[in-house]
Amino acid sequence: MPRQGFVLGVDIGTSGVKVVAVDPQGNVAARGAAALPAPVAAGQGREQDADLWWQAACKAIGQAVSALRQAGRDPAGIAALAVDATSGTIVPLDRAGRPLRPGLMYNDGRAKTEAERLNAAAEATLNRLGYRFNASFALAKILWLVNHEAALMDKAVCFAHQSDLVTARLAGQPPAEIVSDESNALKTGYDILDRCWPGYLGAVGIDATRLPGVAPIGTTIGTVGAAAAEALGLPRDCRIVAGMSDGTAGCTASGAGAIGDGNTTLGTTMVWKVIASALACDREGRMYCHRHPGGGFLPGGAGNAGGAGIAALCAAGSNDAGAVLAALETGVTSGLPSGTFTYPLPAPGERFPFVDGAFQPFTTVRGGDAVLLYRSCLEGLACIERWGYEVAAELGAACGGTVWTTGKGAEVDVWMQIRADVLGRPVCRAAHPESAFGSAMVAAMNAWFAGSWSDTAAAMVREVARREPQAGGRQAWDDHYRAFRALVATRRDG
Repeated sequence: MPRQGFVLGVDIGTSGVKVVAVDPQGNVAARGAAALPAPVAAGQGREQDADLWWQAACKAIGQAVSALRQAGRDPAGIAALAVDATSGTIVPLDRAGRPLRPGLMYNDGRAKTEAERLNAAAEATLNRLGYRFNASFALAKILWLVNHEAALMDKAVCFAHQSDLVTARLAGQPPAEIVSDESNALKTGYDILDRCWPGYLGAVGIDATRLPGVAPIGTTIGTVGAAAAEALGLPRDCRIVAGMSDGTAGCTASGAGAIGDGNTTLGTTMVWKVIASALACDREGRMYCHRHPGGGFLPGGAGNAGGAGIAALCAAGSNDAGAVLAALETGVTSGLPSGTFTYPLPAPGERFPFVDGAFQPFTTVRGGDAVLLYRSCLEGLACIERWGYEVAAELGAACGGTVWTTGKGAEVDVWMQIRADVLGRPVCRAAHPESAFGSAMVAAMNAWFAGSWSDTAAAMVREVARREPQAGGRQAWDDHYRAFRALVATRRDG
């Protein structure tokens, strides 16, 4: 019997929620989207009203369901959905499932002291799992809340990841029954080898009973409840499938599948993933490993350089940074290196491919040439990307395969070519290189492909663009990359 119907992929990002409805052949049948206000920034703090995550998810899901109907397709055929969200974002919930305070976002940087305490308390476990806590990890944020807002935390029944709040409300589950996924739970300290919450939590003052249950990516964690089904037009038998972090979802959608393939997500920041057969351990805390939906591991890291850094340098003061960058893109051509060097950060501090909270963004472009500055940003990010894969290789992850690209930056064709030249290997783009599509694939694996990731990817992913390194430029780009690394080292030492 041919597979039919749809699955939904729900992507909760920093600036909004995106939803895609996808058929078994990987065709996007409908979309929905809803904006979120920018997180409130105060010092190192980054917070967002957690109720808005649910409101935006409802709006985006409702749009996708309506779009299916308008196209003459029956939403009753929606078999499953999965949700991805920003990694490390956390919010405490009360007994009724209400947020006790705004959520602490993935880039909230206040928990540095708490991260150091966790690293000391969990040294043996972290050596085995191959990473170190930093302030971006949800567990460090939870400990910060325990230390700084103890009275409020006494009312907390559960600490929920961003996606957990949405899936629980879709299912109509109380906080005590929330089930998270292994990807989002990673930064909350979940042991992805033994598949449990670790024993050191109590020693640092965190009650593990207030953490959610955890399920492997792609497993059923519930069905849509009566209230959400009526409000959103979803079928009551629609499965809710354990999803993942947005970076893992981007990798899932990217096309990367063979051992040694890489995936770079180019969005507000840059995220690296490598398909690996075993855990890669990094005692410096630059990298950590997620599990892959099809088994195996995803060593990777997330930096601070990316689209936000480009916008800060190239579109400062503009009310429409996207339009400014799109106009600059038309003037950029590929070719040999520009001879300029730029490290585009939106604010001081880097976390991958090196950890340096005081590192300053810089550019050597002078004279107000906006197009040159934009190209220099693209070159700089390509150098940072190569550096990230070299870190993974140094830690034992095979990294010689094709690089698949996702995120908003994946749409910039000239950047794909620059990246292929800097990396010295092919850079490819799939038809739908977006996190929402990756979540839809995980839902499809559950609904239609009997848990087989290889069958899911073969049926749903299509390559639409490929850039090979240009002949004759290898030495020039290698020299440019080494000069970039040397300049970064000088600025760090200085």
